[in-house]
Order: sequence, then structure tokens, then C-alpha cells
Amino acid sequence: MLSGDMNATKTRKSHRKSRSGCTSCKARHVKCDEQTPICSNCERYGSTCQYPRLKSAIVPDHREVTLSPAALNTPSSTHSAAMSRPNHDENESQEMIADIVHMRLFHHFITVTARTLAHAPDVADVFSTYIPKVAFDNPYVLHAILSLTALHLSRSEQTRRVDYILKARHHHQIALAQFRAEVKDISAANLEVVLIFNVFLFPYTCAISASLTEFEDVFESIFSNLIVARMVGPLLQTSGLYESMIQSDLGRIIPKDVHMVDWENTEAPQETQLVQLRKFSEVIHHVYPPEINEAYKEAIGRLDLLFDVISKSSEPPSDSLLRLWIHFVPSRFVELLAEKQPGALIIFAHYGVLLARGRHYWFLEGMDELILAVADAFVPLEWKSWLDWPKEQIRACRTPISQPTST
Repeated sequence: MLSGDMNATKTRKSHRKSRSGCTSCKARHVKCDEQTPICSNCERYGSTCQYPRLKSAIVPDHREVTLSPAALNTPSSTHSAAMSRPNHDENESQEMIADIVHMRLFHHFITVTARTLAHAPDVADVFSTYIPKVAFDNPYVLHAILSLTALHLSRSEQTRRVDYILKARHHHQIALAQFRAEVKDISAANLEVVLIFNVFLFPYTCAISASLTEFEDVFESIFSNLIVARMVGPLLQTSGLYESMIQSDLGRIIPKDVHMVDWENTEAPQETQLVQLRKFSEVIHHVYPPEINEAYKEAIGRLDLLFDVISKSSEPPSDSLLRLWIHFVPSRFVELLAEKQPGALIIFAHYGVLLARGRHYWFLEGMDELILAVADAFVPLEWKSWLDWPKEQIRACRTPISQPTST
């Protein structure tokens, strides 16, 4: 005999429909949480988050109504037009407010932020004048400018910090989506635009990472944006257009110190600051297979060379010089770092020490401590002694900033 529960009619669980969700969620047929300016789904997948404009309310009427020209001037029709005008005016007002925000960000870039990106005063005009002109014809560059400028303002206007960070993420997501959709290879037609976009990726990665509160989020932010930055190098090499670009106006933004490193022919120095890291390479030689050992050895060798070049210079390094290591480490090392392998994290922590030499850039402030904290969070206890040297170097410079918490 069947029980009453077995005969009970099954009812569908009620749920709240999202009728005003963003267009991306509607296209994927997923529920939108309607967060602004970016819903959680779009933030997770890096999608462009846009909400449809509200339509004017329509009074339902089952009768067919035909209005004569004379009827358009009746009091009732005039009243209806007046009633619908506030919605129209409100939309126009909101659009104007959005435009004012964008204009404020853009104005701050050309008057303030642009100068902070230049390695020397005599090239500041390239950032404040030349690059904005390029951006007007290339939306993803314009969004990259607005994104980085929002992060810059988040440092100085603490009362609006969260709002600026949200704006920065929003514009970065749009810029990244458009860049990936439009750029498949480099040609003479898009060379300068791609390089300009790449210029903004490194400072954005550093600045946005400092705003995160979870170690896993910090690592994902750093790693995902470094991957995009690494895309440009191979494209540029295969295009054969680098030399011609150096001779252009855009070539002025490339600091002289980047030419101090001959990655192809210069060997690692005999005397090195990375004594412990070299010992680490020797110790793990019998632990890992040859292909992993070779990836670690090459990454350490290139880092060793960069340390040597920077230590011999009387001038502080440019951010372009500091980011070179990212472009020239082998792909296998990047894969190991993505897997959070202890060896790759330890080497990456030593790179953080190098970034401490670039504290004259606002977007690199605290980046050394952040990378060290991430490495320390994911490196197993039995490996942590290999982080002693970078800890000593970084903490000797200043008191550590507050760090994210582990999940």
C-alpha cells in the first residue's frame, strides 16, 4: 500500500524571477543578482555588464484606440505626454551624470595620472597628449585609461575609494573583452594601439591587487593579468615591427634602461644577491624531473641578471625594466606558477623583492609585500625557510602593510 507521501502532488519550488537583469545574464539564461555597476556573474566571467534602459510604463487596454490628429492636442493626451516626460528626463540626467564621471576621470588622467606613468618628465606629453588621441579611436584603450585613473583616484580620495575601485573593474572588464575580441595578431595598423594597451596592464594589475582581501583573489588577479601582458611579447616578435616602433613618437615612452639587458647573449653574473635562490636550485635538482628543473633554472637566471643590472644603476629602475622578467620567463615556469607549485612561488617571492626597488611608482607601493604574503600563504611549511631572504629584504625597507586573509 502506498503511503500518503508517495501520492502527494509534487509542487515546483517557487523562486523570484529576475526581470531587470543585465543583458549578459539574459543571453546565458542565468539568474542575475542585479548588482550595480557589475553583477556577480559578469564579474566572475569577465563579461561586459550592461542593463537595459527602462521602458516607459504602458497602461494596458484591451480596446483598440485610434487617435485623430485633433486628439493629440486634447487635455488628456497633453497630460499623458507630461506624465511620460519625467522618465525621459531622468534617463537623460543619468546619462549626463555618467558622462560627467567619465570626463572627470579623463581630465584627471591628462592632468595628473599621465605624469605618474612617465619614466622621465620629458616624455610625460606622450601620455597626456599622444595616447589620449589614440584612445579616441580605440575604445579598449580609452577604457584602460579610465580604469587605471579610477584606481589612482581611489588612493587619494579615500571617502570614494570603493566606488572608484568598482569603476576601475568595470572599465577594465570592458577593455579586456574588447582587446581579446579585436586583437588576434599584430600588424603595422594596430601595433601602437596594442603596445599602448599593454602599457596600462602592468600598473592596473599591481594597483587592483592591493584592493583585494583574499589571498586566492590576489593571486588570480596578478596571474590572469600577467598572462594577458605576456601575450603581447610573442605577437610583437613575430610581427618584426618593434624597431620601427622605437623610432616613432610612441617609442619615446620606452625607457633607456630596458636596453641594458641583452636577454639572448648575457649570462647570469658570477656574484649575485640571490645566493639562497641559487642554493635552492641546486637542492631541488634531484627532486624534480629535468623539464621542471630547467624552467626553474631559467627563471632564476633571468631574475639574477635583472637584479645585477638594477643594482649597478645609479637611477631607480623604470616600471618597464621591472616587468621584463614577466615577459622572458619560460612558459613552463608560468604553468608551474599557475599550479601554485612551491618552487615557482618561492622564485616569484624573490621577484617581489625586485619590485620593492620601484616604490617611486604609486601602483607598485606595497606590491613587494603583497607578493611575499601570497607566496607565504601557499608555500608548505617545510619549504618556508626559502622565503627568509625575501622577507628580510622587504621588511628591512619598511613596516609591512596589512595583508589579505586566507580563505
